[in-house]
Amino acid sequence: MVKGFMIDLDGVVYKGDTVREGSKEFFEYLKKENIPHCVVTNHSSFHRKYYSQKLKRMGIEVPMEMVVSTPYEVAIEVKKKGYHKAFVIGRQGLIDELFDVGCYVTDEPDVVIVGYDERYDFQKLTKAIRWILDGKPLWVANPDRLLPKEDGFYPDSGSLAAPIVYATGVTPLYFGKPFKHIFEMALEIMDIKADEVAMIGDTYETDILGAKGCGIKSIYIEGVQSNPKIDSKPDYTFKNLKEVLENIEIIMGE
Repeated sequence: MVKGFMIDLDGVVYKGDTVREGSKEFFEYLKKENIPHCVVTNHSSFHRKYYSQKLKRMGIEVPMEMVVSTPYEVAIEVKKKGYHKAFVIGRQGLIDELFDVGCYVTDEPDVVIVGYDERYDFQKLTKAIRWILDGKPLWVANPDRLLPKEDGFYPDSGSLAAPIVYATGVTPLYFGKPFKHIFEMALEIMDIKADEVAMIGDTYETDILGAKGCGIKSIYIEGVQSNPKIDSKPDYTFKNLKEVLENIEIIMGE
C-alpha cells in the first residue's frame, strides 16, 4: 500500500520557472493529509536551499531537509569517505554542498567530481584526466546524458564525464537516479519502507527504472519521453500532478 511519495522536480512539478498544472494542489493535499513526501532531483547545479526557496516562490512548501539532490548525496558520501579536498567540474551549488561538509575545491584533490558545468573546457578536462591517471577516484553527480532547458538540450554530467572515462579507462562512481543509493537516502529521510512509496517522475531511464530497481511503485508523468522504447512499464501514467491527485485514493488504496 502506498503511504508516501518521492517527487521529481523539473518536468513534474515545474518546467523551468512555470508551475505545472496541479502541482500546488497536490502538495497542499499531501501536507493537509500528513502524507510523507520528499522531492528527489538529479540536477547537480544547486544547493538544496535553492529548490526549497524556488518552490516557495511558486507557492509550494517543501523544507530544505526534504529535498534530496545529487550534490547533497555526493557531499554525504564525501563526508563518509573522509575526503576534504576535491577537484570539481560543476556549478556553485555542488561546491556549496561540499563546503557544508568540510570539503574544499582545490587543484590537489582527494577525489575528482563531475557535475553539470557550462564552463567546462579543455583545461578542466585535462586536469581531471591527469588526477585520475594519478590514482584519484572519479565521481559523477548523475549519469544523465542530456539536461532539458526551456531553449533546448544541454550536455549533462554523464556526457561531460564521458571523455574522462574514455581517456582514463576508469569506471566512475555514479550518483543520482536510477542508482539505489539516492532512493535509500530518500527513504531514510522520510522514515518509510520501499514498498510503501511511489516515485513520480518524467524520465524512464532514471525515475521509473530506478524506482523499480528498489521495489518502489512508479508513476510516469508524460513529458520529454512520451513514447520510451523500454519494456519495463510504470505502475501508472498521467499527464500531470493534477491527474495524480484525481486518482490518489486509487493509488494509495492499492
